[in-house]
Amino acid sequence: MALSKNVIENLEEAKGSLRAALAHAARSEKSNINYNISELLVAIDRIIKTEEFSDKLEDMIDKMKKDGNNGSSFFGGMF
Repeated sequence: MALSKNVIENLEEAKGSLRAALAHAARSEKSNINYNISELLVAIDRIIKTEEFSDKLEDMIDKMKKDGNNGSSFFGGMF
Protein backbone atom coordinates (compact mmCIF):
# COMPACT_ATOMS: atom_id res chain seq x y z
CA MET A 1 0.00 0.00 0.00
CA ALA A 2 1.47 3.30 -1.06
CA LEU A 3 2.18 6.07 1.39
CA SER A 4 -0.60 8.61 1.37
CA LYS A 5 0.02 11.98 -0.21
CA ASN A 6 -0.35 13.60 3.20
CA VAL A 7 2.34 11.37 4.75
CA ILE A 8 4.75 12.01 1.87
CA GLU A 9 4.17 15.76 2.12
CA ASN A 10 4.86 15.70 5.85
CA LEU A 11 7.98 13.61 5.41
CA GLU A 12 9.24 16.05 2.76
CA GLU A 13 8.47 18.95 5.10
CA ALA A 14 10.41 17.21 7.86
CA LYS A 15 13.35 16.75 5.48
CA GLY A 16 13.31 20.47 4.75
CA SER A 17 13.37 21.30 8.44
CA LEU A 18 16.18 18.83 9.05
CA ARG A 19 18.21 20.30 6.20
CA ALA A 20 17.81 23.76 7.73
CA ALA A 21 18.85 22.38 11.12
CA LEU A 22 21.84 20.68 9.54
CA ALA A 23 22.90 23.92 7.87
CA HIS A 24 22.83 25.73 11.22
CA ALA A 25 24.41 22.84 13.10
CA ALA A 26 27.28 22.68 10.62
CA ARG A 27 28.38 26.12 11.79
CA SER A 28 28.17 25.66 15.52
CA GLU A 29 27.55 22.11 16.73
CA LYS A 30 29.75 19.12 17.32
CA SER A 31 30.20 16.69 14.46
CA ASN A 32 28.11 13.98 16.11
CA ILE A 33 25.09 16.30 16.01
CA ASN A 34 25.58 16.83 12.28
CA TYR A 35 25.97 13.10 11.78
CA ASN A 36 22.76 12.31 13.66
CA ILE A 37 20.75 14.90 11.76
CA SER A 38 22.03 13.51 8.47
CA GLU A 39 21.08 9.99 9.61
CA LEU A 40 17.52 11.21 10.20
CA LEU A 41 17.45 12.57 6.65
CA VAL A 42 18.65 9.23 5.31
CA ALA A 43 16.03 7.38 7.38
CA ILE A 44 13.22 9.49 5.93
CA ASP A 45 14.50 8.89 2.39
CA ARG A 46 14.71 5.18 3.16
CA ILE A 47 11.06 5.12 4.29
CA ILE A 48 9.90 6.72 1.04
CA LYS A 49 12.12 4.66 -1.28
CA THR A 50 11.38 1.35 0.46
CA GLU A 51 7.66 1.95 0.16
CA GLU A 52 8.03 2.82 -3.54
CA PHE A 53 10.05 -0.37 -4.12
CA SER A 54 7.54 -2.46 -2.21
CA ASP A 55 4.69 -1.07 -4.31
CA LYS A 56 6.53 -1.84 -7.55
CA LEU A 57 7.28 -5.37 -6.38
CA GLU A 58 3.64 -5.94 -5.41
CA ASP A 59 2.54 -4.66 -8.83
CA MET A 60 4.92 -7.08 -10.56
CA ILE A 61 3.67 -10.01 -8.49
CA ASP A 62 0.04 -9.09 -9.14
CA LYS A 63 0.73 -8.83 -12.88
CA MET A 64 2.41 -12.24 -12.92
CA LYS A 65 -0.54 -13.77 -11.08
CA LYS A 66 -2.95 -12.13 -13.52
CA ASP A 67 -0.96 -13.46 -16.48
CA GLY A 68 -1.06 -16.96 -15.01
CA ASN A 69 2.66 -17.00 -14.23
CA ASN A 70 3.43 -18.31 -10.77
CA GLY A 71 6.76 -16.47 -10.78
CA SER A 72 8.93 -19.46 -11.60
CA SER A 73 10.36 -17.87 -14.73
CA PHE A 74 10.94 -14.55 -12.97
CA PHE A 75 12.81 -16.17 -10.07
CA GLY A 76 14.68 -18.64 -12.25
CA GLY A 77 12.69 -21.64 -11.08
CA MET A 78 14.05 -21.38 -7.55
CA PHE A 79 10.61 -21.65 -5.96
